[in-house]
Amino acid sequence: MISARDLHLTLHRDGHSLQVLAGFDLQASQGSRTCIIGDSGVGKSTVLRVLLGLQALDSGTVSVDGRPLQDWLRRDRLALRRKLQPVFQNAAAALPPRRRIAAILREPLHIHSIPDRDHQPRCAEALEAVQLPASIAERYVHELSGGQQQRLALARALVLQPEWLLADEPTSALDPATALQITQLLRGISQQRGLGLLVVTHDPALPLALDAQVVRLAGGRLSERLSAAQWLAHDRAQWQALQSHPAPAPHASPAEVP
Repeated sequence: MISARDLHLTLHRDGHSLQVLAGFDLQASQGSRTCIIGDSGVGKSTVLRVLLGLQALDSGTVSVDGRPLQDWLRRDRLALRRKLQPVFQNAAAALPPRRRIAAILREPLHIHSIPDRDHQPRCAEALEAVQLPASIAERYVHELSGGQQQRLALARALVLQPEWLLADEPTSALDPATALQITQLLRGISQQRGLGLLVVTHDPALPLALDAQVVRLAGGRLSERLSAAQWLAHDRAQWQALQSHPAPAPHASPAEVP
């Protein structure tokens, strides 16, 4: 269970202040799938950073499995990392370019003191889970396609056998066909392993493809919570409204604009 209560955060940059969170709440039960949506710059990615302990709050509480996040960070930071694994938007930038894929996958296992005898089985299992061949282990990141790089980023997160993946726009840099494959992969892994997903997205099709509930962030708060089916109906209604009020032609005169 991930719980966030009454989160407040104001960021200060270049002499300006921006209130990002103003009483944000979130409850996500083990194994659930949740998409966080909202306008650009509203603070969706910041929410993930807060939940991962990468961004301090002004006030509010975050807990993981009923234990305060700050207690995890002080006493069991590595244990927290094994529970919550991030998946970043730009897989290529998040993966070390000068290391072979086998070394990239083994690095988290070394950091978390996983016994050496378990490294090969875990790496093989992670590659299989994301549908990458074992032979890819001797290659470098730049030799992979964008979809393969995103699969590798998922494999690196899965090698620690986490309970949650916190993903920031995991399909935004991919073409539609590859994005659909990655989405289906995420949903399948979640269902097979009971893996929880918290996904930041701008893609209106992603919640339905993941069969995820939707929470909308607006004004620093959770403004709406919808099931995947409710989101589909909501998204369809928005599209129909746009169709019934088409945009004016580029060279229309003021009198022609409805």
